[in-house]
Amino acid sequence: MSEELKCDAILSAGPDDDNWGDVIRRAKRARRRQGVYGVVLLTALVVIGVASAYALGHPIVDFNTAEKGPTKVVNDFGSMEVGAPEGMAPGVLPEQARRIPGLYLDGKPYNLYVAPTRQGGFCATNGCISDRSTLVGRISVTTEGFPSKAGVVGVSRISGEFIEEGGERLELSYQDGTRDEVPFVWVTAPIDAGFFVFAIPEAHRVSAARPVRVTLFDKDGKELAGDPIADMPDPSEITGTMHSLPGFPHLSVPNEAIWEKRRQLFDLRADDGARVGLWVAPGRDGGTCVWTTQSEGCSPPGKVEKAPTLALGFQGGGTHVNLGDRVGEGVVKVEASFEDGDTVELTPKEGYLIWPIPSRHYPLGHRLEELVALDAAGQAIAKQRVSTTAPALYPCEKPKDYGYDVQMCP
Repeated sequence: MSEELKCDAILSAGPDDDNWGDVIRRAKRARRRQGVYGVVLLTALVVIGVASAYALGHPIVDFNTAEKGPTKVVNDFGSMEVGAPEGMAPGVLPEQARRIPGLYLDGKPYNLYVAPTRQGGFCATNGCISDRSTLVGRISVTTEGFPSKAGVVGVSRISGEFIEEGGERLELSYQDGTRDEVPFVWVTAPIDAGFFVFAIPEAHRVSAARPVRVTLFDKDGKELAGDPIADMPDPSEITGTMHSLPGFPHLSVPNEAIWEKRRQLFDLRADDGARVGLWVAPGRDGGTCVWTTQSEGCSPPGKVEKAPTLALGFQGGGTHVNLGDRVGEGVVKVEASFEDGDTVELTPKEGYLIWPIPSRHYPLGHRLEELVALDAAGQAIAKQRVSTTAPALYPCEKPKDYGYDVQMCP
């Protein structure tokens, strides 16, 4: 019944996201969000080589002779490795990053960098494929959306990768039945994968004509891989509605929540003075909505998923750290044990729990190490081990240099 603590397990990120998920995203992608790296001019030889390859079908790039990535790119890939949560590092080899020529976006060379992983996968601008088997028969597609001229947010760009080396033609299908051919490049071992990027025409950035599927065919027209393309979600469905309550920061509340019927289950104070709360309310569609000062979410109507007996998560990375989430049926108390021998008994309310961990338990040697769920008779019905060495969770006075331009609290 023991389970390792999963960080960021509580609800979805809200407005004041000084939480674990945000820290990890910043640690993993701090340099990636700077956008496209400086344009590197291709030599005449490379340009001629790429053009010739297109004439034959698609470019084939020899990874081992491709241009090495600059320091910024090496640091970008390295930050994925050293900034990842425990057990989730992709095993990327940052110093082996290479620039992959042959792709164009809006008529300009697209700067794609790729690096192999120790397990035989690879990492690229859009993320990592640690297990190649997850791509068999599939195409990994990343979508981006920007407002169209009509003001509608639709899919404006797609990019991605596939591993079927017999692919000769990549086709994008639209809702209105039309199609576009998508250029791609193939990168040799140790990557052995195809990559593409494609700007969606303005006329296809509306729902009636949006992109719906990308498909890879061999030279005989046989389908080798394919995947559907999801439409861009309504921004209001992601951000929620902002509300204010005296003494609390601005709250992002699910749009489905009936604000007037809210009930506050927790009103606590962290050691940094921040007020920590948790509210529940019925949803307009019949579900249940929950939000805290850092997160929010709703359960679908008529389908309330059973909560694990004990699988609490962290919200941290700022100046205080919260512990919380749903608890399973029959859990009356949760006992928190710390490295220094201290214990604290916590009481869930209506199956929910949130608690700001005291700052005295932030330093190494004093951290939370185990949670025990107790039933009404005081008997232990579940245990959860907690990592005491996860970086970037607890605040500190002096961050540690982990290399690759990443500094985090140990």
